[in-house]
Amino acid sequence: MLSSLRTMYALLYICLRLQIGQTDPCKFDERCQCSKTSKGYVTVDCSWKNITKIQNLPKSTVCLNVSHNLIEYTSKRFFESAKYLSTLDLSFNKLSSITVATFNGLWKLRYLSLDNNELVYNNHTFQKETFRDLKSLSHLSLKNNNIRSYDCKRLPDDTIMQLSALEKLELDACVCGDDIFGKGFHYLKKLKSLVIRNNYICSMSKYTFRNTRNLQNVLIHGIGEISFRKGTFRHLRYLKHLEMSFDSKKGGIVSPVEKIAKNFIYTSIETLKLGQLKIPLHTFPLYILNKELYKNNITEICLTDNAGKGGHFPIPMGAPPQTLQILDLSNNSLTRFILDIKNFTRLILKQNLLGDFLSTESYFEKKTDEYFSMIETIDISQNDIKELAPFTFYSQPLLHHIDLSNNKIQDITFDLSCLLALEFLNLSNNRIKFFNESVMRTINTLVMNKQLTIDLSQNLLQCTCKTIPFLRWMIESNVLFVDLQKYSCTLEDGSIIILNPFEYKVLQLEKTCKSYLGLIIGVSLALLVVIMTVITTLVYRYRWKIRYMYYMTKGKYSYQKISPDNDDEYTYDAFISYSEDDRSFVFNDCIEKLEKEKNFRLCIHQRDFMPGQDITVNITNCIHTSRKTVCLITKKFLESYYCMFAFNMARMESIYSRHGRNILFLVFYEQILPKELPLVMLELVQKESYMEYPNDEQGNVVFWEKIQETLRTNVRAWVFVINRNREVHVSFCFQ
Repeated sequence: MLSSLRTMYALLYICLRLQIGQTDPCKFDERCQCSKTSKGYVTVDCSWKNITKIQNLPKSTVCLNVSHNLIEYTSKRFFESAKYLSTLDLSFNKLSSITVATFNGLWKLRYLSLDNNELVYNNHTFQKETFRDLKSLSHLSLKNNNIRSYDCKRLPDDTIMQLSALEKLELDACVCGDDIFGKGFHYLKKLKSLVIRNNYICSMSKYTFRNTRNLQNVLIHGIGEISFRKGTFRHLRYLKHLEMSFDSKKGGIVSPVEKIAKNFIYTSIETLKLGQLKIPLHTFPLYILNKELYKNNITEICLTDNAGKGGHFPIPMGAPPQTLQILDLSNNSLTRFILDIKNFTRLILKQNLLGDFLSTESYFEKKTDEYFSMIETIDISQNDIKELAPFTFYSQPLLHHIDLSNNKIQDITFDLSCLLALEFLNLSNNRIKFFNESVMRTINTLVMNKQLTIDLSQNLLQCTCKTIPFLRWMIESNVLFVDLQKYSCTLEDGSIIILNPFEYKVLQLEKTCKSYLGLIIGVSLALLVVIMTVITTLVYRYRWKIRYMYYMTKGKYSYQKISPDNDDEYTYDAFISYSEDDRSFVFNDCIEKLEKEKNFRLCIHQRDFMPGQDITVNITNCIHTSRKTVCLITKKFLESYYCMFAFNMARMESIYSRHGRNILFLVFYEQILPKELPLVMLELVQKESYMEYPNDEQGNVVFWEKIQETLRTNVRAWVFVINRNREVHVSFCFQ
């Protein structure tokens, strides 16, 4: 009993579903894809399925796409069941005609596309009652149909006038004169937008738009040539947006642009877009338009896609209209550009050749230092930019979007600190390897109170121990990097890796660098020690040479350098170096025996040093200007810094100024053990042979005679030994 009730309820449920049409909507054609909306309606996609016709379309269908198929004709019952249909796409089929009853019952249809079929504009294809039931249709597209007919006709007036709700129309215009839109368009009171596909040669005049006076948007896209006569836009007083572009080398505007500009006085033009004009930009500067556009509320001008025609932007060219906010000069081969952009909010200069110009100049023509721009967005991508002048973005405090993508930038050379409103910086597809510390500090300041997004994708970053601070900064900073996990970088060995996951890869690099850090530090310290040791050794070995050269330079002699072999030009015959304890011997014996009796010129420091000079400079000067240097050796002499300084300076003088001829004269005034002598002095003494003289009056006479003879003779080395008891030992060797 229970099973019978269940069976009965199941059959009843199936009948109810069949009755209200709730069967699976996707079963009418297995090739199509169907989906339900939240309100129970159905959208059907049958595109690219080689379909020739559609049958059993679900009644609840609101959107049907049968584009890119093989449909050649439509029957009167083709869409009969789809009473709720609002969107119908029949583009890219093989339709050559439409029956009168094709669109019967489609009262709610709002969008209809018949693009790219074979529908010639004539009464046979579009009969009078074709659009009779399309009372809600607001958008009709008929582009790329009329191109196969050279005997071009316009849309029949009786057919088009039935579309009273139409707001946007897309259609073809070929060789059909200037009266493209007939009287039937006069009934389309709601028609605001018109897209004209210009296929061949078309001419426009004051008669073209006389039946479409309510148009606000006119877009002309074509592959042919188009000409404009005077008064073309005279009737379009509500026109706000005008766009003309051409996608073929044969297409373009053949009329002087002045004819177009003079029509704008009758319109409410706000946006003007002109592309592929076939007119060099330097012959079409903005001032041609300025005369008329100053009288309108123009806000946007786009002059694009004249690559190979531009060359440069006229400088100066006069101020643009004050209402102008957006200027697009993309793909014009511009090599120079500078303009007063005070009132601009957006400037687009992509796909030009401004790299060299912007490396030293700015695009902003400033009148005073306080002059600033309202610009918010600047696009100078694809301009072969290697670097930007530091002042490029000065006086633009509201700039928040900068696009520098697809250039050759390696370093951030422009000043970022002035961009306090910056929100997005696009540096993708450049040659940036890392940011230096200065740039990172500046960016950290910018992101303190504002979110900043930077796009560094398609830059081959550098992953080395040197760039770890930059990579770590990318992770820890408040900057949002676009597609960070897709960034790639090059390692020390030249290999390239993908930084995914970014933080893990950076952590691996840090560990690798730390493992080498100790070795690098150890090797560096060892190398530093070796270098310092070598330097110290060399300095110690040549210390007296260095000091000699230093004091010789410091002396700044007032005399000319004398020849070492010209003895007559020395100021003194001998310089006497002695300790203060031995001054009595110098003043009582040396001066008496040598100066007074034999007329030798002696240099005594207490008498002949130059007042006001350093004692070291005086010693060096006196040695250099004396034929010989006599050192009175005692223990006090060895303990005296200046006495030993004189001894070593005399040695240096012998080696470097007298060509190896020894000028030293050592007199040992008291008994000194060999171990008490400095090594260099001991070597000098040990190299000589000694001859001993008796300690008597005659010996003293011989001693002074030998000294006198030595002062007049070139002797290789001297060593005299005299004790305080007047015992004299002399060793000499004549050269």
